[in-house]
Amino acid sequence: MGNFSDLVNIEEFDKRDYFSQERWEVSFYCKDCKKIVETERENPEWYVFICNNCKNKNIAIGTLEGLKSNYKIK
Repeated sequence: MGNFSDLVNIEEFDKRDYFSQERWEVSFYCKDCKKIVETERENPEWYVFICNNCKNKNIAIGTLEGLKSNYKIK
Protein backbone atom coordinates (compact mmCIF):
# COMPACT_ATOMS: atom_id res chain seq x y z
CA MET A 1 0.00 0.00 0.00
CA GLY A 2 1.10 3.58 -0.54
CA ASN A 3 2.37 6.04 2.00
CA PHE A 4 2.06 9.77 2.61
CA SER A 5 4.78 10.71 0.12
CA ASP A 6 2.97 8.80 -2.66
CA LEU A 7 0.01 11.19 -2.65
CA VAL A 8 -0.21 13.86 -5.34
CA ASN A 9 -1.83 17.29 -4.83
CA ILE A 10 -2.27 16.68 -1.11
CA GLU A 11 -3.28 20.33 -0.56
CA GLU A 12 -6.39 19.85 -2.72
CA PHE A 13 -7.75 17.28 -0.31
CA ASP A 14 -7.08 19.29 2.90
CA LYS A 15 -5.25 16.26 4.29
CA ARG A 16 -1.75 17.64 4.88
CA ASP A 17 -1.75 16.84 8.59
CA TYR A 18 -2.54 13.14 8.37
CA PHE A 19 -2.60 10.16 6.07
CA SER A 20 -5.62 7.89 5.78
CA GLN A 21 -5.64 4.45 4.15
CA GLU A 22 -9.28 5.19 3.19
CA ARG A 23 -7.89 7.40 0.39
CA TRP A 24 -6.93 4.35 -1.66
CA GLU A 25 -10.34 2.62 -1.74
CA VAL A 26 -12.24 3.29 -4.98
CA SER A 27 -15.96 3.71 -4.47
CA PHE A 28 -19.07 4.67 -6.41
CA TYR A 29 -21.58 7.38 -5.41
CA CYS A 30 -25.04 7.38 -6.97
CA LYS A 31 -26.14 10.99 -7.45
CA ASP A 32 -29.78 9.84 -7.67
CA CYS A 33 -29.78 7.64 -4.52
CA LYS A 34 -27.40 10.10 -2.80
CA LYS A 35 -25.27 7.37 -1.23
CA ILE A 36 -22.28 5.09 -1.77
CA VAL A 37 -23.49 2.10 -3.79
CA GLU A 38 -22.43 -1.11 -5.48
CA THR A 39 -22.45 -0.96 -9.28
CA GLU A 40 -22.35 -3.11 -12.38
CA ARG A 41 -20.86 -2.35 -15.76
CA GLU A 42 -23.17 -2.47 -18.74
CA ASN A 43 -20.28 -3.41 -21.01
CA PRO A 44 -16.85 -4.42 -19.64
CA GLU A 45 -15.14 -2.35 -22.36
CA TRP A 46 -16.89 0.90 -21.35
CA TYR A 47 -16.62 2.90 -18.13
CA VAL A 48 -20.38 3.22 -17.71
CA PHE A 49 -21.54 2.07 -14.30
CA ILE A 50 -25.10 1.25 -13.28
CA CYS A 51 -26.35 1.63 -9.70
CA ASN A 52 -27.55 -1.70 -8.28
CA ASN A 53 -30.28 0.14 -6.30
CA CYS A 54 -32.00 2.47 -8.77
CA LYS A 55 -30.51 1.14 -12.06
CA ASN A 56 -29.53 4.68 -13.19
CA LYS A 57 -26.16 5.65 -14.65
CA ASN A 58 -25.64 8.89 -12.68
CA ILE A 59 -22.53 7.57 -10.90
CA ALA A 60 -19.49 9.42 -9.56
CA ILE A 61 -16.28 7.41 -9.17
CA GLY A 62 -13.57 8.26 -6.67
CA THR A 63 -11.90 7.36 -3.44
CA LEU A 64 -14.22 6.78 -0.52
CA GLU A 65 -12.78 9.71 1.38
CA GLY A 66 -12.91 11.99 -1.67
CA LEU A 67 -16.56 11.16 -2.37
CA LYS A 68 -17.47 11.67 1.30
CA SER A 69 -15.80 15.08 1.27
CA ASN A 70 -17.18 16.21 -2.11
CA TYR A 71 -20.77 15.08 -1.55
CA LYS A 72 -20.86 15.87 2.20
CA ILE A 73 -21.51 12.24 3.23
CA LYS A 74 -21.15 11.33 6.89
